[in-house]
Amino acid sequence: MEHPRVLVTGASSGIGEATALAFATTGAVVGICARRAERLGDVLDRCREHSPASRMWVVDLAELDGIEAFARHAGAELGGVDVLVNNAGVPKRRRTASLTPDDVERVMAVNYFAPVRLTLALLPAMVERGRGHVVNVSSMGAHMVAFGTGAYAASKAALEMFTEAMYLELAGTGVRAHLLVPGSTASEFSTPREGNDPPFPQDPAGVVAPEVVADAIVACVDDERFMTFATDRAAATAAAKAADPNGFLAGMVERLGALGR
Repeated sequence: MEHPRVLVTGASSGIGEATALAFATTGAVVGICARRAERLGDVLDRCREHSPASRMWVVDLAELDGIEAFARHAGAELGGVDVLVNNAGVPKRRRTASLTPDDVERVMAVNYFAPVRLTLALLPAMVERGRGHVVNVSSMGAHMVAFGTGAYAASKAALEMFTEAMYLELAGTGVRAHLLVPGSTASEFSTPREGNDPPFPQDPAGVVAPEVVADAIVACVDDERFMTFATDRAAATAAAKAADPNGFLAGMVERLGALGR
């Protein structure tokens, strides 16, 4: 697709920022949105170095009732959306016994309901044009272990099943749904945050830069597979659990016990 119009959510930092820049360098017209105006403006300036027609909108996607209006506005300013990258999300590191209903509902609103609503608002025009892509960014939390991240992992698992349904149901329409699993990424998600338990120690060898994930997102648009992983390591870990989930989790219980968790 030559010079597509791409909308990237959660683009003020991390994977979203890197993805916006990666698409801009290909000549795509990039629309970016997030809550933090100043940081988003910095990203826009860098996108416009490669794609002058790129633009931004400051929006809080947790405000679900405003998403349809935002989709109309963004679509009109871009002249349509060819590629939607649903990247915006909120982490939640808190063990199940300490979660509150508000915790769970907030995470589901941003990580599941918001991308679904934005997709539903933009999908009819894609189908009518007979072309388009929806890329939903998931998490290894839905493919490895959900220790301390049950609410977050559940929201991503819900998004994955919605994406799978789209992939099957949109066959033959010219519109494709893609699921991208990043793996461990150096971003704000892995830093201490108010209302979250401390982040887990990570093996530096398994943590990749946001630019690695961004390149995988750009590449997956031309990949006919439903699900792709940003790294071979993440794919191998997911495959190991899928092959024997009972054995995999039993091993994790033993490891966590040895660590006193």
